[in-house]
Order: sequence, then structure tokens, then C-alpha cells
Amino acid sequence: MTTRLYCRECGWHPEFRRKRTAFRAAARHQCPGKPVAEMRPQWWSRLWANLWTSQPGSSAVDTEVSVTDQTGDDVLVDARGNRIQWAALVAHHAENTRRARAAMVDIVQAGYQIGPPPYGYRALRIRVTDSSGHSKLRAVLVPEWQTAAVVRQIFIWRADHGLTFAAIAARLNSDPRQYPAPVPNGRWTAKAVRRVVTNVKYTGRQVWARTIAGRPAPVDQWVTSGPKAHEPLVDDRTFHRAQPSAGEGPCGVADSADSPPSAA
Repeated sequence: MTTRLYCRECGWHPEFRRKRTAFRAAARHQCPGKPVAEMRPQWWSRLWANLWTSQPGSSAVDTEVSVTDQTGDDVLVDARGNRIQWAALVAHHAENTRRARAAMVDIVQAGYQIGPPPYGYRALRIRVTDSSGHSKLRAVLVPEWQTAAVVRQIFIWRADHGLTFAAIAARLNSDPRQYPAPVPNGRWTAKAVRRVVTNVKYTGRQVWARTIAGRPAPVDQWVTSGPKAHEPLVDDRTFHRAQPSAGEGPCGVADSADSPPSAA
């Protein structure tokens, strides 16, 4: 819901996304006249309010979406016989999905972490101010000294010595105190080592949407930030040398925090 202010004296009419911000601006307004506040709900909220139509036989026309062009297969009724406007529901869901995805893209491209931090890092919560002046909490990745050293050692074994994922996992399990597993009281597996080696975040970039509905997405569809969004644990050359070859199977293993909503 947005709030628009209007001053009859000077014609001042700014619009704010938050009601509290609008009222603060009205209090600071230097004018003999008193601004009038007008609440404007989002268009999809009007659709949601009109999702359930009137009783059968009555014609209900939505303010944004008309259902007169719906076919018989698209019109359903509930237990009381009221017709369901699926066009309104679909539009509401699509708008929410678009807004959520756009927000996630902005956060990732700004270099902030979404979800649990990867092995070798910890999440540091900081407060930032966006372009609209709103203060928000964001997470940035900072290296965790012991597990970050394990990540660097994995890339050395992989890029310089050419060890397989299974061989690296065996070396890590030989000394659990020096090479703690990602899962507490767990053991390293070849899949866990591959997940570390294929994670682009160790190069200092944020990345998101590496999977769609649980399946690897093409690299050109990934959402990435610029370099040095956080402190890298390996350089780009070492990272590319450590990547699995075509004979080692698909290399699109990603953690769950990188998976976008299936409807996006």
C-alpha cells in the first residue's frame, strides 16, 4: 500500500511506499497548509478482494481483470456455488512471484548472502540503507579461519595434484579434527567435495539460481554479482582448473540456498 501526500497551499504531492515514512515527511513539511494523506492499495489487492464473486446468476466485473472472456473450463464454483475468478488469483500469484524474484536478484547483485553461508564462511549481519532511505539488515560472507583453510586445501589437492573427489574425501576423513566435515559429527563424501569445488562463491562472487526445480540451470541464466563481493578463498585460475571434466558427470551441484522458487 502506498501513501500519497497533497498540500493545497503549495501543491506538494510526493508518494511514499510506507505510511510511517509519509507521516514523518508530512510533519517536516514547511508550509502553512497541512498535507492530506491518501492511501492507495496495490492493484493486486483489489483483485484479491474481488476473488470471490457474487451469487450465481449475478455478473461481477473486476476492476482490473474481466472474466467475461473465460471459457467454461476456466470457471469453477466453490461449495456455496460462488464462482471463482481464477484470473485474479493467477495475476496475484504472478505479481508476488515477480516481486520476490526481483528482490532476490537485487540482493544477490549487491553482493549480499541469501540463506545459510557455504562451508568456509560465516554470515555477518550488517545494516544498510537503500536508495529510498530505508534501513535493512543484510548478510555478507566473511571467512571462518579453520574451515576456510580446509576449502583452500581441497582446491590445492584438486587443481595442483589432480585428485579425484573420492580421494580428497578419504584424505579429509583421515583427520576429522583438522578437516571438520560440513555436517557436525559427519564424514566427507565425494558429493560434498564436489559441492565445494563447484561453488562459485569461493571466488568472491555471489551467485543465485544455479538450479531450477532441483535441476542444474545453464550458466548464462545464473544471477551473479561483481567480483570481490566478499573475500575470495581461491583465485579464478585455480577455481577453473579444479572443475570436474566431462567424464566426471554433471558439475551443476548447488546448495539449497541457490534454488529459486519453482514458479519464478
